Parts: sequence; C-alpha cells; structure tokens
Amino acid sequence: MFDFKEVEAFVWITRLGSFRLAAQHLHLTQPSISERINKLETTLETRLLERTRRPVQPTLKGREFYRHAEALLEARQKALSMMELNTPFQGVLRLGVVETVAHSWLPGFLAELARRYPDLTLELEVDSSPGLAAMLTAGDIDLAFLMGPVTAESVLNRFLCNYTMGFVISPALGFTEDNFSLRRLNHLPLISFARNSRPHHELGSMLHQMGLDDVKLHCSSSLWTIVRMTLDGLGVGAIPPRIVAEEIRQGTLLSLPCDLPELTFTASWPTHMESALAEGVCELAIEIARQDQEAHSRIA
Repeated sequence: MFDFKEVEAFVWITRLGSFRLAAQHLHLTQPSISERINKLETTLETRLLERTRRPVQPTLKGREFYRHAEALLEARQKALSMMELNTPFQGVLRLGVVETVAHSWLPGFLAELARRYPDLTLELEVDSSPGLAAMLTAGDIDLAFLMGPVTAESVLNRFLCNYTMGFVISPALGFTEDNFSLRRLNHLPLISFARNSRPHHELGSMLHQMGLDDVKLHCSSSLWTIVRMTLDGLGVGAIPPRIVAEEIRQGTLLSLPCDLPELTFTASWPTHMESALAEGVCELAIEIARQDQEAHSRIA
C-alpha cells in the first residue's frame, strides 16, 4: 500500500512539471523524490508520469490518479486540523551533527528545539559525515545533520542547506584577493576536511586537473584544528567561510573564492522513526539554517 509521502511527491511533480522543482518545494533530495515515485508506481503497477517530456506530464492513468491524490491530501489535512495534532514528544532524541553545523546554526536550533519540545532529552554526537552515516544505519543515533544524502535503503533524507566552499587565509601571509593563486602557494599547504570526506576528494581532484599535484593537502577530522592552523598561518584553509564568519569580520582571516562545488547537507533518519517527530525537527532545522544563510549571505 502506498503512503501519503509518495502521493504528495506525485502531486507536486504533476503541479510543477519537474522532479527537481518538486524536491526543492518539499525540501527533499531529487533521488528521494524519484524513489517515492518508483515505489508508488510499483504499488499501483502502472506508470503515472511521462518522464521523457519537459515539463514532466502525467500519463492517462496518472491524470486519473491525480484527482484522487489531491482529494486524499486534502482529506488528510482536514483530519489533522480537526484533531489539532501538536504532539508533546517525550523521551530521548539521539542527534548527530557534523562540525560545519555545530560551528554555525546549531546553537540557535537547540534553543528553539528546547522551546518547542520541552519534554525531549537530547543526546548529541558530533562526528564526520561518514561516521554519522554509519551510526545512523547501525541504529546508534535517531537523526543526523550531515553531508548527504545517505544512500542506505532504510534511511530517509531531506534537504537542509548548501554551504559555499572557499579559501580562508591569514592576512599575515601577504595574499589578497587580487594576488592569490594556487600556483603561488610554493610550500604552503592547503588544509581541509578528513581524507575520506567529499571536500577532500574534490579538492584533490581539482589540484590534479590544474597540474598542481605538488601542492600539499593536509587534512583533519577536526574543523577547529583546521581553523587554528589557518589562523596560525600554517596553511590555507579550504572550508566554508561561514564557519569563520567572526574571524573574517574581525580581520584575522581573509576569505577568498574557490571553484569547489557547494556542500549539500541533509537531515537523515531511519524509516522506522516516528514520522511526525522527524518532520517536526527537520522543519525547524530547515527554518534555522535558512535564517543563518540569510544572515551571512554576504560572506563569500
């Protein structure tokens, strides 16, 4: 039997004509949207969407199902409104976060989480994205904010935010936005995330494509260590400048743009977790992360 999440995904793809736009509207990743549609079509044993057309269009059966799908979602909303479901969740929430989140909007999130869910007890784990993904699939944590999505079949993902990567450097090293170049680093290393992380792999690939295999690439699983080494002029930090917003404001670090892709973060949780709690916590995280990005949108 299909569930409301699959129906909701189908309705928004039909309305917006795009898997990508539907994913953005629902704050999900595009693979999650595709997975929901595949499950729905498998359950109904029929193809609902014509994917080869742009915009995406429902099939003949899809148009027929769309009328019923809209009615289902409307009936669900009326039922929820009637019951006024504001569950006072109790118990322990085991939350895992990466350091990028811990050093940015996590304090604001935790304060609002305590206000909205006063009966929740929080157990917080700070680890790398691979470490949190392993803990999540092993059942050691209930929810994770990490560089995602997590591809395990038993895990649901929802888009949280993006972070722009950049180079940060101590002004004492003499570089400015006008004269900085990776080719001028000489023996100065780049310092970034752990070796098994996505940013480290992408940075190494970029250096190789530029023919700069001789540039040293230091790494650390501790974001604070990267920041400390950068402040001390031991290298160029390759991290999101948002993490050192205060240091940039004070002038102890200088932010320089780079060509690395943005880092995508998701909220990820196992399918067996209480859906209302997961959605409530995720909605709050999305709200706080959006506020944080708006407040620091000028940091390049």
